[in-house]
Amino acid sequence: MHFYRKILQHRLPITIAAALAGIGIMMYYASCDTACSYLRGNLLGIDLKYVGVGYMGAIIALAFFRQADLLRMLVAAGIGVEGFLVEFQVRENVFCPFCLAFGALVILMYLINYERRHMTNAWHRKGLYVFGDAKIPFTEGLRLPLLAMMIAGYVFVVLTFSGSATPAYAAETTAAPSYGKGSWELMIFTDYFCPPCQAAEKDLEPELERLLARGDVKITFVDFPGHKSSSLFAKYFLFAAAANKGYANSLKARSVLFALAGEKKIDQESVLAAALKSKNIALETVDPKPVFQQWLAMIKRFEIDQTPTCILRFSSAYSRKFIGSDQISRELIPELQKRFPGLKK
Repeated sequence: MHFYRKILQHRLPITIAAALAGIGIMMYYASCDTACSYLRGNLLGIDLKYVGVGYMGAIIALAFFRQADLLRMLVAAGIGVEGFLVEFQVRENVFCPFCLAFGALVILMYLINYERRHMTNAWHRKGLYVFGDAKIPFTEGLRLPLLAMMIAGYVFVVLTFSGSATPAYAAETTAAPSYGKGSWELMIFTDYFCPPCQAAEKDLEPELERLLARGDVKITFVDFPGHKSSSLFAKYFLFAAAANKGYANSLKARSVLFALAGEKKIDQESVLAAALKSKNIALETVDPKPVFQQWLAMIKRFEIDQTPTCILRFSSAYSRKFIGSDQISRELIPELQKRFPGLKK
């Protein structure tokens, strides 16, 4: 009991120390390599990590100026926010140690600053105030149950949160998806959210199926990061490619991904995964980072600065670049049919 009283006597400095630790966790998370980016998201368009830093900064300011009641309200709202984020991680079956450590600090600050001065014998009011209370500013002793702030924090994040979780990666190394064998290679550089790319992929689809059925032409897909959601869609193409070594699952996934991107209705990972699974597309979680790095190297090597772009090449002896959906439709597809006849579908 003596130790607890000591904590209560110094709870504002302890709160400041905990908030500084929270800022340290978020700053480390922000500078960490993408391999440890377990949870990504934003509130009202602001990255979750920087929201966390701002939140802890506000806690420090309130503690420094000894605004204990406002501090309790803000910490209680943080409990509601953290409740949603933990629920999100449980739902996605992905747990971010940085986020959980940050949440533990919020709980610690709540416990250190807990007060319950509103006493009543009514059972329903006891339940309302069991999580503590705080004096409402500019009122004559009116106290707010902190449960209301917890609910407000939860509702706020439900309405404003947009994010995704990066699942645990499979152990095997991921390679850039390519199908077929042979000295000839067709490289396809497209972005899911580029309308001409959507048209080009649709035109190319029957030709790709025909060429892959032949088996003597190598087809390599390179997803271009031209839109804020391109990397999310590219990641799920890689998941589809990893789930099945044949080309059928990958081609089907690309067709669905381009269609979904054209509708511009999906920007959350869980919704995208559900949409793909509803089309019976197999998915296997892999680390997308190595392939993203390979793709960036290929984009630089072949000087790709616009999409859609296709390159038809034969070792170092022949290479031709086709840029734009019109050139792909009018020139590339006829050349493919001329060079590699037969097995048309």
